[in-house]
Amino acid sequence: MTGPAVPPAVPSGEPAVDPAWALRPANIEDVEEIAFAELELFPDEAWNVFQLAAEIEHPDRRYVIAAAGPKGNGELLGYAGIMLAGDIADLHTIGTRREGAGIGRALLNWCQEQAQEGGAERMLLEVREDNTRARAFYAAAGYREIDRRRGYYRIRGRRIDALVMERDLSQSPRATR
Repeated sequence: MTGPAVPPAVPSGEPAVDPAWALRPANIEDVEEIAFAELELFPDEAWNVFQLAAEIEHPDRRYVIAAAGPKGNGELLGYAGIMLAGDIADLHTIGTRREGAGIGRALLNWCQEQAQEGGAERMLLEVREDNTRARAFYAAAGYREIDRRRGYYRIRGRRIDALVMERDLSQSPRATR
């Protein structure tokens, strides 16, 4: 993805610094807005408010939002979340409303850093086989395809395979930028 310099991925509680938008850890007050974004971005597979609330409050999950403004208090521009499971982290969701601004890269970097801080050595994710943009994004971030889950996605009566991708997080002390 192209765009302006990417704000740094940040530790929990500290906003990323950028005049247009910032990252900050998600909280329960963000759930409704994230649910609306889910419906907008993933209408056929959106998580509902209750699922998102359970995720954000779970002790083994880490969620982040990108929002307009230098403190991230404006319009929701993107969000992401991971599950920590020992030496593996799983990217549960990532979505952006503004392409080309570096938001997706910053969200992914934040998740990778949270995974490393949580003890993960690898990060896994599933991506729809027909989502060539996302596949290229993850490949550029160092992910490689390791498996296929046949019929994982069910979209309007169609079954679409998921490609499982993995990145080794142990090779560098911090996520790549």
